Amino acid sequence: MHHNNHHVIANILHLLAGGAMGLASAGLAKAFGWRSADRLPGESRAPQCIYCFRPSTWQEIFPLFGWLLRPDTLAFYCPCGLKRGQWQQPVCEIAGFILGLVAMYLQDWSWAAVPLCIGIGLLPAMAMIDFHFGIIPDGQNLLLALLGLWFVTASGGDVWLALAVSAVLLSVGLFFALVYSKWRGREMLGLGDVKFFAAAGFWLHAHNAPWFFAGGGLLGLMFHLWWRRHHKNDQQFPFAPALCLSLAICVLYQATGAP
Repeated sequence: MHHNNHHVIANILHLLAGGAMGLASAGLAKAFGWRSADRLPGESRAPQCIYCFRPSTWQEIFPLFGWLLRPDTLAFYCPCGLKRGQWQQPVCEIAGFILGLVAMYLQDWSWAAVPLCIGIGLLPAMAMIDFHFGIIPDGQNLLLALLGLWFVTASGGDVWLALAVSAVLLSVGLFFALVYSKWRGREMLGLGDVKFFAAAGFWLHAHNAPWFFAGGGLLGLMFHLWWRRHHKNDQQFPFAPALCLSLAICVLYQATGAP
């Protein structure tokens, strides 16, 4: 009986650890990635108020505490009060927590679960940043790729095969960004999305890469229809939300151990 209790408690702690890693990853990626996308050349990369340029304190950047423990959780933390509303931060962190918890549940505790929970936690922040600014920060694409390599090695996968899948996805992305865009006479895929393709390749099994494209294309089409309805004057819609959701679904499906 005591053995079963210890087993249940250990499983709960593992799930909470996975959720915490996803939450921390999403929160930090949003705070620093948002600043990276929003800053002007020469400005600091550290998170700060875009109005009075007051640097954020570590408590304000720290995941969960940065928004939950403020006196007014719906107000921006800067005393200047010029910007209010910080819903993006809690949304990213809650999504990161859920993804990390689900990833830990499916992967079960192992060293491979660490890069998996951290990596999948990046996706909500990347989607949110692209939704608002139309770019994916290079640093986040690089971090996603490095975490993918860590996951492959920690899970005993084939690094060379992962590199090959990444190269194929990069080639497909370049085709759409350069060749297909030129043929259509407008940008069909941004270079940030191309780099995301390359980073996603480190996470995907070779036979799941087509499903990633199919899922991204279907979700992208649905999001594009919604975007055109609500942003009639802006035909360039952010593709990262669809790509991030498709990658998350594929990675979590792989974590189930399904072929």
